[in-house]
Amino acid sequence: MDDFANIKRAQDAALVMDNPAYKEAMQLLKESVVQKWRDCPIRDTEGQLLLLQLAKLTDTFESLLNGFVQNGRLSQQRIEDDKIRNETIAKRWLRKVG
Repeated sequence: MDDFANIKRAQDAALVMDNPAYKEAMQLLKESVVQKWRDCPIRDTEGQLLLLQLAKLTDTFESLLNGFVQNGRLSQQRIEDDKIRNETIAKRWLRKVG
């Protein structure tokens, strides 16, 4: 995936993460998993394991979205660095003076 595609994916991920409905849904999901884990009988190890997997899955999903945003920032910085690196000496001098 090239830098421009990474930036687009980062923008899309940021839109999702900043969406109030998404934030509320993720918070409710996490609270629900914790409550179901608390309500789960101690002897129900399979149920506890499934709830743990669900909790890890929600964390992984959020980590993936955060990773998309971070990769987009790195791609943006790489593009900016390439522009500066490819400047002529005169443009570079004018940019520093201005």
